Amino acid sequence: MRRPGIKSGTSTDSLLLASVKVVTLASAMVNTMILSHSLSLTAYGTYAQGVLLVAVCSDGTILGMVDAVNYFFNRGGRNASAREYVRTILGLQTVIGLVTAIVLVVARGAIGGYFSNPLLEPLIVLLALRPMLTNMMSMLQVLVVSIGRARAIAVRNLAFSALKLTAVLITALVTSSIAVLFVMLLALDLASVLWFWDCFRRWQYLLLPALPRWLLVRDILAFALPMGVYVMTSSVMRQVGALVIGMYETTERYAVYANASTVLPLDVIPNSFLTVIIPIVTRYLGAGRKDLVRRLFHHYLAVGYLTTVTFCVATMVVAPEVIQVLYGARYLGGLAVFRLYLITTMVRFAGLSLILSAAGRTRTLMAVSLAAVAANIVACPAMYALLGFVGPAVASVGVNLAMTCVLLRLSLKEIDGGFASAFDARTLGRFALTAAAVALAGQGLRAVLHALGVPVLGIAVAVLCAVSAAILLLNRRSLATSLREINAMK
Repeated sequence: MRRPGIKSGTSTDSLLLASVKVVTLASAMVNTMILSHSLSLTAYGTYAQGVLLVAVCSDGTILGMVDAVNYFFNRGGRNASAREYVRTILGLQTVIGLVTAIVLVVARGAIGGYFSNPLLEPLIVLLALRPMLTNMMSMLQVLVVSIGRARAIAVRNLAFSALKLTAVLITALVTSSIAVLFVMLLALDLASVLWFWDCFRRWQYLLLPALPRWLLVRDILAFALPMGVYVMTSSVMRQVGALVIGMYETTERYAVYANASTVLPLDVIPNSFLTVIIPIVTRYLGAGRKDLVRRLFHHYLAVGYLTTVTFCVATMVVAPEVIQVLYGARYLGGLAVFRLYLITTMVRFAGLSLILSAAGRTRTLMAVSLAAVAANIVACPAMYALLGFVGPAVASVGVNLAMTCVLLRLSLKEIDGGFASAFDARTLGRFALTAAAVALAGQGLRAVLHALGVPVLGIAVAVLCAVSAAILLLNRRSLATSLREINAMK
């Protein structure tokens, strides 16, 4: 059996995948924009509830198996035993996915009742297999990257993004049917999984699911479950607010909340570094070089707040215009929720599990995540009772901020550091002052453009670009220094 050789360097592959990820995220945002503008609030709310159901079920059943596939394959991709582990993981996910699909179909009446939306119940049949297919795609994508075929992933992601956009356009311009859209999305998911398997067949590494064997399953779950619990609880953290709104509010109000609470990909720059940084951090920790990890983490955090917070501040200035451009004026009722979730985006890059997972502290991650989920489950209904529609957003943002602080503190403790080593006070202070001053100037520019009768799109683009460019320009030396330092570390 022959494994394909590496076609390109690791850095090239990382940049390629990061670029494709940006295009994929942009395509997803365009899909949301088209559907939000073209569908009624009831239809879009039903669509959003279906998307929520698929997300909750896929995250709840992946059980850390993406990490397990990566671990067992890269531990010995040429070995028959490693191949059996991978086939067992695929078989295990198939069994779990089919059981999940059956449960969804059987419980579709109860699910429709939970959301008080009779339109959702018949659509669940079209959604039942998508959690399994979503998880299969994630695992197979990791395998493709592991055998050095990152370019194939790039082509596949671009092609399927274009096909999904076509499905959305057909829905918006021709059918206006959520059922037809879900049929097309199911067909695309199935085609994607079949494409992966055909690629492995052509590359002489055919991987078909195998019946789970207890000895292998025990090893797989021992490795995968701790990270699986972390992923599942992270998903629940994101979705609790939406689930509370889905229970107590109408489908139309859920549509508004779903879009307003969407976390925009404004942290794409620090995220793009993670592919390169993760193996470096793991290597440094293995060598006991915590000093180098502190230095790398310091500059990663600097890039994070100098870029992510900049884009969030600019978006905050023109939040009403951004909502109208992205979703339409009907969604302005979610303005407060939208602004609250921008705060979550501002700090999300700092609460990652990078250092703790690299140090093998998965149980710590589990404990923090479970505590945060428990707090969110209690806080969201309580804040809804107190504040109404905006309450779950207040609760979720508060819990997320607390969890970010805890994860950051534990990460710094793991590398014998503190907040003083993580952040340069002068750089951070200068950034805060310049961001505040530019934001005030941006508000003035927004008012002038409104007075001149400039269209909403023009105001959003002009102010976003002006505020972002001004803040980045005023902090360019700090950003350039951190980028240079990260690039120099091997």
